[in-house]
Amino acid sequence: MKFLSVFTETHNTFEGQRPYEQVIALLNRHWFVLAVKLAGYLLIALVPVVVYSGLLNFAGFAYFQGLYLVLVTGFYLLWWYSLFYTITMYLLDTWIITNHRVIDSEQHGFFNRTVAELSLAKIQDVSTKIDGPLATWLKFGDLDVQTAGTSPKFSFKQIPNPLLVKDQLMRAHNEYIAEHPEGIEIHEQQGV
Repeated sequence: MKFLSVFTETHNTFEGQRPYEQVIALLNRHWFVLAVKLAGYLLIALVPVVVYSGLLNFAGFAYFQGLYLVLVTGFYLLWWYSLFYTITMYLLDTWIITNHRVIDSEQHGFFNRTVAELSLAKIQDVSTKIDGPLATWLKFGDLDVQTAGTSPKFSFKQIPNPLLVKDQLMRAHNEYIAEHPEGIEIHEQQGV
């Protein structure tokens, strides 16, 4: 969504970026994922209005109208908190592909964040999964990166253009392998 791009688009560096590293892709979930959730929140916001119009037919409702307003205020407070939480999680779940590594940064609540990174040399397999006609039409899906060893898969969930991202990642992997024989980081040895 274009109006949220002020929060996600940057031409600056990210925290922990190495001086010799270039960002190839900065990814968030596809805009449609957030749009569906926002549409759901809009429908939920209408529930008190619908309930109020239904309660107007009861003669005794005038005595309980104050209580109803207190309950509606609490409802909208929880609604606003949940909406803010959803938007925050959407914006803070990011995946970064550089010419040296892949960084998976996932937010698990307001105060819990997991950041994992993977060297391009350790990539063994990259697969994509686009599920359903809507995801095919809007071109979003999942991308899984299988690594060497016991480390778990890196999963890029519901990202835009997973096939394009897969091609970018494989190109970066192949260039990294060509420049760094045996997966040894030459820049850190030279002190660059």
